[in-house]
Amino acid sequence: MDNEITSDKDDENSHYLRVEDLIATGRIPVDVVTGILFESEQEARVILQSNFDPIPLRLKLTKLGCIIDRKETKDGWLFHIHRDAPLSEKERSTQPAKATFRFDDDIITIDVRSFDYPNDLLEVLRFMDTSLDTNYFGVEIKRFSTKFKDVLSQRGWTSVSETKHKDDQGDFLALILEQK
Repeated sequence: MDNEITSDKDDENSHYLRVEDLIATGRIPVDVVTGILFESEQEARVILQSNFDPIPLRLKLTKLGCIIDRKETKDGWLFHIHRDAPLSEKERSTQPAKATFRFDDDIITIDVRSFDYPNDLLEVLRFMDTSLDTNYFGVEIKRFSTKFKDVLSQRGWTSVSETKHKDDQGDFLALILEQK
């Protein structure tokens, strides 16, 4: 499949993306697509091409009120995605939750404190599935639930360090997770 998507390329509010290219560059497709659709005051649309049907991405966008027209082609899937309605003033002023990353002593740490449960857990799992190339990493999270521990254990991970901290954002746990 080539990188070219055939459509009206003269439309400045259209963004043409390939899921595989995003993943190859270390970007998370759902973050890129939601950024384009929700962080602009202008109406935008995304034309997304993929070798597979990115079901989690489609579900997230549907929950956020997006319209997704999908078509299976001989080269994979083609998705035309746009918001159902323009953003209200309140929606434009609300900052979406975002994970932040940093390196501490050669350990990458993902901070998911801006997410509420269970989205914090899902963000960590998504990071593990799409971006992780190590046997250990750090997590800063509001709470470390039994369900989260169970899911990590099923995936072959364990918490080797848990420390409580407090800063201007409130109480949180700093974890070091290691693959068994």
